[in-house]
Amino acid sequence: MARRYFRKARFPGWLLTVKNAIGQLTVPLIIFQLIRTLLFPSAVDFFIILILLALHFGIAYEIF
Repeated sequence: MARRYFRKARFPGWLLTVKNAIGQLTVPLIIFQLIRTLLFPSAVDFFIILILLALHFGIAYEIF
């Protein structure tokens, strides 16, 4: 009896590619935003860095 291929991923291949790309792009954006926040602090900068951190950790720990 032939074994069927079972893909463990919940998402299609193109979505995994987008997810990996976002995961790689968030680190430089977080570093840039952190430097910008330290030099020119504003409330919007804090919200942006929080959103980027949540997005990065959500992708890194496979919450999303």
